[in-house]
Amino acid sequence: MMVPMINEDAQLHIDQAVQRIRNGERDAYRVVIDLCEARLRLIVAGVLPDASVVEDVVQQAFVLAYTKLEAYQIGTGFVPWIATIARYEALNERRRWLADRSLRQRFAIEQRIEQAVGAEPAPLEGIDQATIAGLHACIDALQGRAAAVVKAHYFANQTNEIIATDHGRTPAWVRLVLHRARSALGDCLKSKHGVRCAEL
Repeated sequence: MMVPMINEDAQLHIDQAVQRIRNGERDAYRVVIDLCEARLRLIVAGVLPDASVVEDVVQQAFVLAYTKLEAYQIGTGFVPWIATIARYEALNERRRWLADRSLRQRFAIEQRIEQAVGAEPAPLEGIDQATIAGLHACIDALQGRAAAVVKAHYFANQTNEIIATDHGRTPAWVRLVLHRARSALGDCLKSKHGVRCAEL
């Protein structure tokens, strides 16, 4: 996971704040929030499909990090440590988002890709084996950068920022490629396997 860089002075301020918190100065956590919040927003926004919940997930990550503060070793890099917590919280929220019934119907292809990735074609709840096999075939049929981006995002669980860096592009480009790839997968399933998105 790529974490936005932080300079040594900021890292020193964070570690000093952590030590003050451990000494009983709870208000020192404001320093940690001020120096880390923008970075966590970038990380969380790259994972969540719904921008409206980014703020809630970031705040939850700060709360969880506070409860685990004793586990952090001063001098080892606080930002990567809390970024890992934030990413796990974002992934959990993403799973909840995909599980919602109405959103599952609207964004069925997104969910089915995540269910099918990394496994041999096999029956999943509500989906027959032929449909999953068809989805695998359509994923395999993707060409060029679309194939590389989809596999990096779903198979390797890489963030949009990491994928963008690998391709010399921006995260916005990655989101566009993923959107077009999902549309292509939907068309592929419909034309070759007789499956419409609404049926997934």
